[in-house]
Amino acid sequence: MVIWTHNAYWFQGAPSLWREERQEPHPEALKALIDLYRSLDADVLCLQEVPTEQVAQQVGDDLGMSVTFAAGGERTMYGGAILWREGLAAQVQDLSQMPTSLGCRFERICMVMTLNVDDSSVDICNVHLSSNRFAPQSNGEPVRLAELETLFAQIEAPSIIAGDFNARPDSTVYEMMRSRGYEDPHTGMVQEIDYLWQHGDTGIHAEPLLLPADFEIPGHAGVALSDHRPVGTRVTVPSFPGK
Repeated sequence: MVIWTHNAYWFQGAPSLWREERQEPHPEALKALIDLYRSLDADVLCLQEVPTEQVAQQVGDDLGMSVTFAAGGERTMYGGAILWREGLAAQVQDLSQMPTSLGCRFERICMVMTLNVDDSSVDICNVHLSSNRFAPQSNGEPVRLAELETLFAQIEAPSIIAGDFNARPDSTVYEMMRSRGYEDPHTGMVQEIDYLWQHGDTGIHAEPLLLPADFEIPGHAGVALSDHRPVGTRVTVPSFPGK
């Protein structure tokens, strides 16, 4: 099963083709990202910074994938989406509106997909944890930790947790994930703050996938598809129905 996660930066390009940051897709950036996603041939695609359900549905329709959208909790425009290959039996829960121990909802998104595989299931989470942008004293680490604790209070050990953690490998958040038995298949690779964590006790084998070097919007030299690069893995799940 091929899984990719990506912060799409509202499908505007980086720097923004609007010439200023907007929480709005630019048609050329949107088309270029959809073309990239199609080339990745994902079974599951987790997206962050998706502004509206309409945009998520357009991506799903163009890729021929099923899709579920979630608006951001405290920051509604920080939405997200999970897309999956048609024919897979899946259900998605949106935890983004759930209050954390800090008394507020998730700042952005927390979504949980359950894939039913024969007599077992695989939980895949799509998260976008708080950044320092809106945090008191620009310290978002306590918010990120509270958001993760809320997720784990609902689902003790999801098989895979993907997304933008806004936390580097030297952070408390990274240490927390490791202490809970999660492995980072991309350890030592350049992925900065985006991860595809795999729980070590699930029996799932994860092989990191590399993105093609070209990451510019065609016809716009120096403009990247996003300010984040996608992160992907090929995971071996017992009894998973391959393509």
